Amino acid sequence: MLSIGSFSLVTGLSITALRHYDDVGLLTPAYVDPGSGYRRYRPDQVSEARLYATLRRLQVPVDAMRTVRERGVHAVLAEHRDHLLGEADSLAQLIETVEHYLEKGLPVRTRRIAQVTITTGDLPTAIAFYRDAFDAGYHEEISSFQFGAYPDDDFFLVTVADPQRHPWPGGPARFGLLVDDIDAAHARALAAGAIEIEPPVDRPWKPRSSTVKDPDGNHIDLYQA
Repeated sequence: MLSIGSFSLVTGLSITALRHYDDVGLLTPAYVDPGSGYRRYRPDQVSEARLYATLRRLQVPVDAMRTVRERGVHAVLAEHRDHLLGEADSLAQLIETVEHYLEKGLPVRTRRIAQVTITTGDLPTAIAFYRDAFDAGYHEEISSFQFGAYPDDDFFLVTVADPQRHPWPGGPARFGLLVDDIDAAHARALAAGAIEIEPPVDRPWKPRSSTVKDPDGNHIDLYQA
Protein backbone atom coordinates (compact mmCIF):
# COMPACT_ATOMS: atom_id res chain seq x y z
CA MET A 1 0.00 0.00 0.00
CA LEU A 2 0.99 3.64 -0.48
CA SER A 3 1.77 6.09 2.31
CA ILE A 4 -0.22 9.33 2.31
CA GLY A 5 2.85 11.19 1.01
CA SER A 6 3.33 8.82 -1.93
CA PHE A 7 -0.40 8.80 -2.63
CA SER A 8 -0.37 12.60 -2.66
CA LEU A 9 2.44 12.64 -5.26
CA VAL A 10 0.74 10.21 -7.67
CA THR A 11 -2.77 11.67 -7.39
CA GLY A 12 -2.15 15.43 -7.28
CA LEU A 13 -4.11 15.84 -4.04
CA SER A 14 -2.32 17.56 -1.19
CA ILE A 15 -1.91 15.77 2.12
CA THR A 16 -4.22 18.35 3.68
CA ALA A 17 -6.90 17.60 1.08
CA LEU A 18 -6.51 13.85 1.58
CA ARG A 19 -6.95 14.21 5.32
CA HIS A 20 -10.00 16.40 4.78
CA TYR A 21 -11.55 13.95 2.30
CA ASP A 22 -11.01 11.19 4.87
CA ASP A 23 -12.65 13.27 7.62
CA VAL A 24 -15.73 13.97 5.49
CA GLY A 25 -15.96 10.40 4.20
CA LEU A 26 -15.28 11.14 0.54
CA LEU A 27 -12.04 9.18 0.14
CA THR A 28 -11.29 6.80 3.00
CA PRO A 29 -7.81 5.24 3.33
CA ALA A 30 -7.58 1.47 2.95
CA TYR A 31 -5.81 1.24 6.31
CA VAL A 32 -5.14 3.54 9.27
CA ASP A 33 -2.51 2.45 11.78
CA PRO A 34 -4.27 2.36 15.17
CA GLY A 35 -1.11 3.40 16.99
CA SER A 36 0.38 6.12 14.79
CA GLY A 37 -2.71 7.16 12.83
CA TYR A 38 -0.75 6.93 9.56
CA ARG A 39 -3.01 6.54 6.54
CA ARG A 40 -2.27 4.10 3.73
CA TYR A 41 -4.00 3.70 0.38
CA ARG A 42 -4.34 0.88 -2.15
CA PRO A 43 -3.00 1.41 -5.69
CA ASP A 44 -6.52 0.86 -7.08
CA GLN A 45 -7.65 4.05 -5.25
CA VAL A 46 -5.36 6.22 -7.40
CA SER A 47 -7.80 6.65 -10.30
CA GLU A 48 -10.63 7.71 -7.96
CA ALA A 49 -8.37 10.18 -6.18
CA ARG A 50 -7.18 11.64 -9.51
CA LEU A 51 -10.81 12.16 -10.51
CA TYR A 52 -11.43 14.10 -7.29
CA ALA A 53 -8.26 16.11 -7.93
CA THR A 54 -9.59 17.13 -11.34
CA LEU A 55 -13.01 17.99 -9.93
CA ARG A 56 -11.34 19.98 -7.15
CA ARG A 57 -9.44 22.06 -9.74
CA LEU A 58 -12.81 22.79 -11.36
CA GLN A 59 -14.10 23.94 -7.94
CA VAL A 60 -16.75 21.22 -7.78
CA PRO A 61 -18.04 21.14 -4.17
CA VAL A 62 -17.36 18.09 -2.01
CA ASP A 63 -21.10 17.41 -1.66
CA ALA A 64 -21.32 17.14 -5.46
CA MET A 65 -18.27 14.86 -5.58
CA ARG A 66 -20.07 12.48 -3.22
CA THR A 67 -22.72 11.87 -5.90
CA VAL A 68 -20.30 10.90 -8.69
CA ARG A 69 -20.69 7.18 -8.11
CA GLU A 70 -24.48 7.31 -8.18
CA ARG A 71 -25.05 9.98 -10.83
CA GLY A 72 -21.93 9.78 -12.98
CA VAL A 73 -19.28 12.38 -13.80
CA HIS A 74 -21.23 13.84 -16.72
CA ALA A 75 -24.29 14.68 -14.61
CA VAL A 76 -22.16 16.23 -11.86
CA LEU A 77 -20.20 18.37 -14.34
CA ALA A 78 -23.38 19.45 -16.15
CA GLU A 79 -24.91 20.63 -12.88
CA HIS A 80 -21.68 22.41 -11.91
CA ARG A 81 -21.57 24.12 -15.31
CA ASP A 82 -25.10 25.45 -14.81
CA HIS A 83 -24.11 26.75 -11.39
CA LEU A 84 -21.05 28.48 -12.86
CA LEU A 85 -23.16 30.03 -15.62
CA GLY A 86 -25.46 31.46 -12.97
CA GLU A 87 -22.48 32.89 -11.11
CA ALA A 88 -21.09 34.28 -14.36
CA ASP A 89 -24.36 36.08 -15.06
CA SER A 90 -24.37 37.57 -11.56
CA LEU A 91 -20.74 38.65 -11.97
CA ALA A 92 -21.52 40.21 -15.34
CA GLN A 93 -24.34 42.21 -13.73
CA LEU A 94 -22.00 43.27 -10.93
CA ILE A 95 -19.34 44.37 -13.41
CA GLU A 96 -21.92 46.45 -15.27
CA THR A 97 -22.91 48.10 -11.99
CA VAL A 98 -19.26 48.87 -11.15
CA GLU A 99 -18.73 50.36 -14.62
CA HIS A 100 -21.91 52.43 -14.17
CA TYR A 101 -20.56 53.85 -10.90
CA LEU A 102 -17.14 54.47 -12.45
CA GLU A 103 -18.82 56.55 -15.12
CA LYS A 104 -21.43 58.38 -13.00
CA GLY A 105 -20.04 58.14 -9.48
CA LEU A 106 -21.38 56.42 -6.38
CA PRO A 107 -24.86 57.45 -5.25
CA VAL A 108 -25.22 59.03 -1.83
CA ARG A 109 -28.74 57.81 -1.20
CA THR A 110 -31.85 56.65 -3.01
CA ARG A 111 -35.31 58.18 -2.83
CA ARG A 112 -37.40 55.23 -3.92
CA ILE A 113 -37.55 51.49 -4.55
CA ALA A 114 -40.08 50.33 -7.14
CA GLN A 115 -41.36 46.83 -7.77
CA VAL A 116 -44.27 45.28 -9.64
CA THR A 117 -45.41 41.68 -10.06
CA ILE A 118 -46.29 40.16 -13.43
CA THR A 119 -47.45 36.76 -14.61
CA THR A 120 -45.87 34.63 -17.30
CA GLY A 121 -46.70 31.27 -18.82
CA ASP A 122 -43.36 30.93 -20.57
CA LEU A 123 -40.41 32.17 -18.51
CA PRO A 124 -37.68 31.65 -21.17
CA THR A 125 -39.72 33.74 -23.64
CA ALA A 126 -40.26 36.44 -21.00
CA ILE A 127 -36.55 36.50 -20.19
CA ALA A 128 -35.66 36.90 -23.86
CA PHE A 129 -38.26 39.65 -24.33
CA TYR A 130 -37.22 41.86 -21.40
CA ARG A 131 -33.57 41.35 -22.26
CA ASP A 132 -34.00 42.27 -25.93
CA ALA A 133 -36.50 45.05 -25.35
CA PHE A 134 -35.06 46.76 -22.26
CA ASP A 135 -31.65 45.20 -21.45
CA ALA A 136 -33.18 43.91 -18.22
CA GLY A 137 -31.23 41.10 -16.57
CA TYR A 138 -33.14 38.24 -14.94
CA HIS A 139 -32.10 37.20 -11.42
CA GLU A 140 -33.26 33.67 -10.74
CA GLU A 141 -32.66 33.86 -6.99
CA ILE A 142 -35.32 36.58 -6.63
CA SER A 143 -37.37 35.69 -9.73
CA SER A 144 -37.11 39.27 -10.96
CA PHE A 145 -36.03 41.38 -13.91
CA GLN A 146 -33.80 44.25 -12.83
CA PHE A 147 -33.83 47.67 -14.44
CA GLY A 148 -31.07 50.08 -13.47
CA ALA A 149 -28.73 49.54 -10.54
CA TYR A 150 -29.46 49.65 -6.83
CA PRO A 151 -29.34 52.03 -5.02
CA ASP A 152 -29.72 54.46 -7.93
CA ASP A 153 -33.06 56.14 -8.55
CA ASP A 154 -33.52 54.18 -11.76
CA PHE A 155 -33.56 50.86 -9.86
CA PHE A 156 -36.75 48.93 -10.65
CA LEU A 157 -37.78 45.29 -10.19
CA VAL A 158 -40.32 43.37 -12.25
CA THR A 159 -40.98 40.21 -10.25
CA VAL A 160 -42.43 37.09 -11.87
CA ALA A 161 -45.30 35.56 -9.90
CA ASP A 162 -44.53 32.17 -8.39
CA PRO A 163 -46.86 30.02 -6.23
CA GLN A 164 -44.15 29.35 -3.65
CA ARG A 165 -41.95 32.44 -3.45
CA HIS A 166 -44.01 35.22 -5.03
CA PRO A 167 -47.72 34.33 -4.98
CA TRP A 168 -49.93 36.60 -7.05
CA PRO A 169 -53.67 35.94 -7.35
CA GLY A 170 -54.23 38.48 -10.10
CA GLY A 171 -53.88 38.29 -13.86
CA PRO A 172 -51.76 40.40 -16.22
CA ALA A 173 -50.31 43.57 -14.71
CA ARG A 174 -49.79 47.13 -15.93
CA PHE A 175 -46.78 49.26 -15.11
CA GLY A 176 -44.81 52.18 -16.51
CA LEU A 177 -41.17 52.71 -17.44
CA LEU A 178 -39.19 55.87 -18.12
CA VAL A 179 -37.05 55.61 -21.26
CA ASP A 180 -34.46 57.92 -22.77
CA ASP A 181 -35.95 57.80 -26.28
CA ILE A 182 -39.63 56.88 -26.40
CA ASP A 183 -39.78 56.26 -30.14
CA ALA A 184 -36.67 54.08 -30.19
CA ALA A 185 -37.76 52.17 -27.06
CA HIS A 186 -41.23 51.58 -28.49
CA ALA A 187 -39.81 50.26 -31.77
CA ARG A 188 -37.33 48.05 -29.93
CA ALA A 189 -40.10 46.54 -27.78
CA LEU A 190 -42.12 45.70 -30.88
CA ALA A 191 -39.09 44.12 -32.51
CA ALA A 192 -38.60 41.98 -29.39
CA GLY A 193 -42.12 40.60 -29.62
CA ALA A 194 -44.42 43.16 -27.97
CA ILE A 195 -47.88 43.98 -29.29
CA GLU A 196 -48.63 47.65 -29.89
CA ILE A 197 -51.55 49.02 -27.89
CA GLU A 198 -50.89 52.71 -28.50
CA PRO A 199 -48.09 54.31 -30.56
CA PRO A 200 -46.00 57.17 -29.15
CA VAL A 201 -48.17 60.23 -28.70
CA ASP A 202 -47.83 63.71 -27.15
CA ARG A 203 -50.37 64.87 -24.58
CA PRO A 204 -50.43 68.21 -22.75
CA TRP A 205 -50.78 66.67 -19.26
CA LYS A 206 -47.94 64.10 -19.33
CA PRO A 207 -44.69 63.25 -21.17
CA ARG A 208 -44.77 61.70 -24.62
CA SER A 209 -45.85 58.09 -24.05
CA SER A 210 -46.90 54.82 -25.65
CA THR A 211 -48.29 51.45 -24.55
CA VAL A 212 -47.24 47.94 -25.54
CA LYS A 213 -48.19 44.47 -24.36
CA ASP A 214 -45.55 41.86 -23.57
CA PRO A 215 -45.89 38.23 -24.81
CA ASP A 216 -47.84 37.32 -21.64
CA GLY A 217 -50.35 40.16 -21.90
CA ASN A 218 -48.82 42.50 -19.31
CA HIS A 219 -49.27 46.15 -20.34
CA ILE A 220 -46.20 48.41 -20.31
CA ASP A 221 -46.62 52.18 -20.50
CA LEU A 222 -43.47 53.84 -21.83
CA TYR A 223 -42.76 57.47 -20.92
CA GLN A 224 -40.21 59.88 -22.30
CA ALA A 225 -37.76 60.59 -19.46
